[in-house]
Amino acid sequence: MAGEPYRQTVPGIDLAVERATARVPDQRHYFVFRGGEILGKHKTLKQATTQFRQTLKVIGWNPEPSKARPRDPATEAVERYMDTLEAYWEAAATHRRRGGKTMYRS
Repeated sequence: MAGEPYRQTVPGIDLAVERATARVPDQRHYFVFRGGEILGKHKTLKQATTQFRQTLKVIGWNPEPSKARPRDPATEAVERYMDTLEAYWEAAATHRRRGGKTMYRS
């Protein structure tokens, strides 16, 4: 019985862990690929991920630093205020009083 399809790749160096995809010969096992060549076959994702990480260390691959956008302090303050306001109004409906002893007296 085949498991759920799984794929984790590093496109720059063509390294991948796959299961139940078109290029794996056995649908039940996890395979580690590098450039179309099978480096390993594993029963569990943990074992395949261990080999995947070891291969990354051997290659010496490091991810490129992300390019974070500079945040505008004014925009950030407005977003924080709006989040606080939204949280307040979400909770306000649950804490308001809904009648009592004198509600149905005429």
